[in-house]
Amino acid sequence: MIFSRTSRGSFLSLVFLSLSGTVLFTGCFNPIDGSPINIPPIVIVGDSSGSTQGSPSPSPSPSPSSTPTEPTQKIDALLFNGKGVWADEVASLKNILSSHGASFQEVTSDELDRMSLDELSQFKMLIFPGGGGSTQANSLGADTHARLRAVVQERGVSYIGFCAGAFIAVAPAPEAGKDVSYGLGIVDGPILDYYYLENQGKLISMTLESFADGTKRDLVWYGGPVTPNASGGVVAKYPNGDPAITQIWSGKGFVMLSAIHPAAPQRIRDLYGLRDSDGLDYDLTWKLLDSTMNQRPLQAF
Repeated sequence: MIFSRTSRGSFLSLVFLSLSGTVLFTGCFNPIDGSPINIPPIVIVGDSSGSTQGSPSPSPSPSPSSTPTEPTQKIDALLFNGKGVWADEVASLKNILSSHGASFQEVTSDELDRMSLDELSQFKMLIFPGGGGSTQANSLGADTHARLRAVVQERGVSYIGFCAGAFIAVAPAPEAGKDVSYGLGIVDGPILDYYYLENQGKLISMTLESFADGTKRDLVWYGGPVTPNASGGVVAKYPNGDPAITQIWSGKGFVMLSAIHPAAPQRIRDLYGLRDSDGLDYDLTWKLLDSTMNQRPLQAF
């Protein structure tokens, strides 16, 4: 199915400026009208009570540019596990965080709506997984959207989004007192385009991304976007040269946007007959999480 797109526009001005249970179609959703990519429903998305897991890791000494302005951050990550998330990816992210001793708390949509700005400021980073972008964003109130923007842009909390989580992070800045036109608007900019495979009717595929450090990785693409073409901020590129992972600053907050799914489990490869030349990518997932959490930019184009 082919969806209409918006133009990506330039993100040069953004670069390194001081950056329950329902059956869900997996993969990322159309950011314009919320319609799903036509992939068979294979997971049940839960909206269960949040819980804290893992053990705290030592807090790094922040650089002056990344020092938050409000309460000292105590928990490594706030993991969104609300409506519209891809359950497979959430499970993988939880395992990866736990295996590296990172402390985290899961929150449902309702729980996130009830959190204050000060409560959000206790975390080093916010994690939004893949799934249905429109469903995720629409499950949260306009006031929550505003608080999420404020905690990143004003309080200096980091944000990492995978696929749908990347889609909903970027939107034109709203007028004062109004909500964004789409998503959360963590980063001010035009709504992201899909990668070209979506226009060719592809649903899911392995794609060989090139990284700025000279390495290449075979990664799962599941209807993801083209991330912002930020000069000096593109961590990885798709085979056609479009940005696949971008790191930028949004106000005081560090933002990592990954169009692809390094946390995708083996069962997804098996289910769709994907041939992965270099195996699971949980090490890369942690590399992205660790970079975001500690606001330490990776090598970039």
